[in-house]
Formats: sequence, C-alpha cells, structure tokens
Amino acid sequence: MNTARLITQLLEIEQALGKVETPRIRGMLFEAQESVLELEKQMIEILTDYEGLQMLMEFSRNAASSALPDREIPAKMLLN
Repeated sequence: MNTARLITQLLEIEQALGKVETPRIRGMLFEAQESVLELEKQMIEILTDYEGLQMLMEFSRNAASSALPDREIPAKMLLN
C-alpha cells in the first residue's frame, strides 16, 4: 500500500458525494480507513527494523572498539 492509492481513494470519495448512495460512500470510507491502517502498520515495521539496525550497529561499534588492543607507544630511537 502506498499513499498514492490512499489519495486516489479519497478523490473517489469526494467525487462520489451527492452522486452515490450513503451506504456505498460509507463503504468507500471504510476502505480508505483500512488503507491508512495498512500504511501505519508498514511504518511501524519500518521503524522497528530501523531501531533493530541501529542497535546492531551500536553493538558492532562497541564490540569492535573493545576488541582492539591498546596501542603501545614505541620507544624513541636515536639516529646517528
């Protein structure tokens, strides 16, 4: 489902006002409401996936930084 389909549904409802019986308009409204709920469901899934990826990236960063050995400072060398 995408927003273009929802906009199309809303335009169809607008055009049907005064031309189509009330029960049919009510049905069209229910279909549009279902579209909104589907879009919200998809958005929640996307945000949940994003949050999971963020946590995974943070975990990877922490694991990588703790796995690195401490850098030793080399002793000064004298050159003649």
